[in-house]
Amino acid sequence: MTPAPKSCITTKKRKYKPKNPPGPDQAVIGWREDELNNLIQNFGLSSDWGVHFPTPNSTALDAPPGYMFLYANFLREGTFCLSMSKFIGEVLTGYGLHISQISALGLPRVTHFEFICRANRVEPSFEKFNVFYFVTYTGGFYSFNSCTTGVDPCSRDPPKSLHDWKQKFFYICRGVMPLDMHYRAESEGVPCVNVSLDFIEQEWYKVLTQKVTPIIQLEERALVAAGMSMLWAPQNPRGFPIYITKGKAGGAMVVAALLEGRPLWVDQIRNNFLHPTSESMATYANTVLGEDDGDDIDVDSFPTRGEVIVLSSEGSEESHQDLIHRSARAGPQ
Repeated sequence: MTPAPKSCITTKKRKYKPKNPPGPDQAVIGWREDELNNLIQNFGLSSDWGVHFPTPNSTALDAPPGYMFLYANFLREGTFCLSMSKFIGEVLTGYGLHISQISALGLPRVTHFEFICRANRVEPSFEKFNVFYFVTYTGGFYSFNSCTTGVDPCSRDPPKSLHDWKQKFFYICRGVMPLDMHYRAESEGVPCVNVSLDFIEQEWYKVLTQKVTPIIQLEERALVAAGMSMLWAPQNPRGFPIYITKGKAGGAMVVAALLEGRPLWVDQIRNNFLHPTSESMATYANTVLGEDDGDDIDVDSFPTRGEVIVLSSEGSEESHQDLIHRSARAGPQ
């Protein structure tokens, strides 16, 4: 699972870069390598994942075979975690999109939806997400807007702008995301999927629309308690996290002890993620970004145009032990 040394990685520049749309093949790398090093440390990116800084004048689509790119803002403001959640993979597959085609302003809508679902004990799914959102396409990137007809909102105040996010990208082994993703061509149109659920009277719909919350950057502590991040290590191995919001002041994390016989917290949430393996690294080792990832992908099956309180409840004996974080997003205790 060890990636090729950086010195062995060659980047093949694309000779033709169309003027429109101003997508990932247009913006030239525009941040510093030390910033990427801080990102690697703060967000727990494994040394096995081949994360490296693009060469000068590279664009995102210049990623070498076996690699793809991600934007720093996915992690910083997008509440995106690696390993990637199965729910995000489900959304990408449902719409027939590649993670690198998602706007940094659109991804927080997906992660926020997963958060409010898990915070309210609702299992997130593509079908539920598709009730509240539809896909849009602007400037070479896909995003998600809220449906306004016949659907109550589940969120508000989405992010409206990010400065120079398209220039802050890095390369990472494609196998880190063990999921076949379709790189959608502009000629395929914007995906539109009909709502397949009779949702109005469903309990999950009532729960998600009962209290509309703003789409904000979430603390690592909140993600841990919601089962969306594994970047933590309790002092008590049988501890589990509880995160309670405190209004504008943010939130507080405490750790309670699991009841005897219950699996460890990380084991309880492990299945929420798509974990990279040696097999996935080998499977995508020669994948070229911009081409379909798998030979078995049926492109015709893809769609075409046509304030929350997180409380874990797995144990008792609440304790105010400190939680040890491996992410700067968690902030001071």
